[in-house]
Amino acid sequence: MKKTITTIGIWIAAQLVITLILMIVATAQGKDFNTVLAPALLISDFVVIVLLLLMKYCGLKELIKTVPGDIFLISMIFGICAIFAVDLLSSTVDIPNMLEEQFKDMSKTVSGFLGICIIGPIMEEIMMRRIILKEMERLTKSMWWGIIISAALFSIVHVNPVQVVFAMPAGIILGWLYCKTGSLLVPISLHILNNTISFITMRFGVESELSVKSTLGSVLFVVFALITVLSVIWINRRYKAMVVPESESSDSACVINTDDTPA
Repeated sequence: MKKTITTIGIWIAAQLVITLILMIVATAQGKDFNTVLAPALLISDFVVIVLLLLMKYCGLKELIKTVPGDIFLISMIFGICAIFAVDLLSSTVDIPNMLEEQFKDMSKTVSGFLGICIIGPIMEEIMMRRIILKEMERLTKSMWWGIIISAALFSIVHVNPVQVVFAMPAGIILGWLYCKTGSLLVPISLHILNNTISFITMRFGVESELSVKSTLGSVLFVVFALITVLSVIWINRRYKAMVVPESESSDSACVINTDDTPA
């Protein structure tokens, strides 16, 4: 529990301190508060990554550990289809997006792109999957409790209602992939891909009105759901066929990949 509390504390403290410093600088220069949001996100997330690495909460090798190419590809397909299916379902409910304008402003800057699409996903996956999920798994002695608790915390820290609702199932998807593949690179890559797609739609004002209530939305939901199920079955069978030597096992119940084929 100590690592979980410390990790979240570092993240909150970095966000508050760096945002406050940049706000003071912006005020002194007569700039709008919104202009500091993107650099504050980028800098604070980068600082958190560095601190977690320096504290040895995560190793650099864990960030670049690859999996077989076929597993990586199917994991990306599974993740995107599952997330899109969740998005179609959630679009039927009117959920407030309190930070919509701020995110639109951030989508116009390079620092916004780097913070939302690159550094943010890396920081959140180290924090939520590598540290919190594994610690909760160790404490509860259950992979699924580790996944669910870390996904719940992942949801809560997003604060914005529309992100809170979406982040819970997304966290479960990312956590499951991390535990199945034993590679942090997989959820990081999926997180980056998802955020990049969202960033592009924000940047160019591409808004979808699709939901499961529409004919096309229902068809897409069925297709995404079917691909999701088939991908889960494939990934499970792929890993059941793999033998993990005792000497290569970690202290976690998460599967550790033994194939050296790069993603």
